[in-house]
Amino acid sequence: MFPLIRFTLRAFLKTYSLGDKASCKKFLTDLLALAKPLAAQTKTKLDDMILQHLEYILKVDALFDYFYKLISDQFATDEIIFEEVNEAEVTAIVEQSAAEPLPEAINPVVIISLVTQIISLINLIKNIKLN
Repeated sequence: MFPLIRFTLRAFLKTYSLGDKASCKKFLTDLLALAKPLAAQTKTKLDDMILQHLEYILKVDALFDYFYKLISDQFATDEIIFEEVNEAEVTAIVEQSAAEPLPEAINPVVIISLVTQIISLINLIKNIKLN
């Protein structure tokens, strides 16, 4: 089963270059489009909320730039970097970039948590590779 999943992921990722910001954004946009119908079928609202925040990150260029820089810095080295997400910076970006009042469901703390979890996942993968 694992080789089939790995092959599927390679085939899906082949058209993207995650080292390129525009291609990474396209990848996440396409992934979001695939995930939203699946999330809508579940009875929980947690997956819908996470996808809504990811969609918001993709819509706000300044927020995506910040997000992409953190992630690309993690991938730029084999070392495990414990870079913290700057809560004040993310909150300021969200508040400054909102042309209209921030949607009630969007919470900067959830965005910070989401980015932190992604960084933790990257570090876990690095740790597995190092051992």
